[in-house]
Amino acid sequence: MPDNPVMEARKREETGSRAARRLRNSGLVPAVIYGGGIETECLAVDAEALRHLIEERARIVDVKMGSQKRSAVIKDLQYDHLDSDIQHVDFEIVKMDEVLEIEVPVETHGTPKGAKNGGVLEVVLKQITVECKPADIPKEIRLEVAELEIGDTITVGEVEMPPGVRVLDDPGVSIVALHPPREEEELEEVEEEEMLEPELIGAEPAEGEEEAVEKEEEEA
Repeated sequence: MPDNPVMEARKREETGSRAARRLRNSGLVPAVIYGGGIETECLAVDAEALRHLIEERARIVDVKMGSQKRSAVIKDLQYDHLDSDIQHVDFEIVKMDEVLEIEVPVETHGTPKGAKNGGVLEVVLKQITVECKPADIPKEIRLEVAELEIGDTITVGEVEMPPGVRVLDDPGVSIVALHPPREEEELEEVEEEEMLEPELIGAEPAEGEEEAVEKEEEEA
């Protein structure tokens, strides 16, 4: 089993929005670590090192603080409003021999056949929830979509998982779908709207409406 990547961390003495802003300005990311029977600890980690781990799709890391090193899963990431800079990260301590529940990102590969006819690929489910031991966590769920025609879908139940990984999502849920060209969909919506009978300006009120109008005028 390969070693987990190491995430150097330091204890965070100050908390609050101002302290967090100062950390980010100095190239650090506020973090917390919890689980494993310990109280939640506030940490700070290097922003570039963390970004590198995320780009490499690392899920289990060894959070190292001084001489202490604890295996943890990257449980939650918070980004800024542009989804570019990481604002906060949560680490949850795990035992390598215990089964855990985690979400794995979906990645599509290939160009659908139906795209030649204007088909539009939609990733309906961007993450799949699985259950496995930390060492068995897939970096991603890779879907081959090259054979998809317009109207085709790939459901959770059709995806083959690596050994030791069990899917927790509903097998019937669609992960990806190839839709008809958007122009056709929009044209159909316009045609449906045109088929609706427009309200005539100046049309006489229906029976009962005229009395209601007169009553409102009298009250005014």
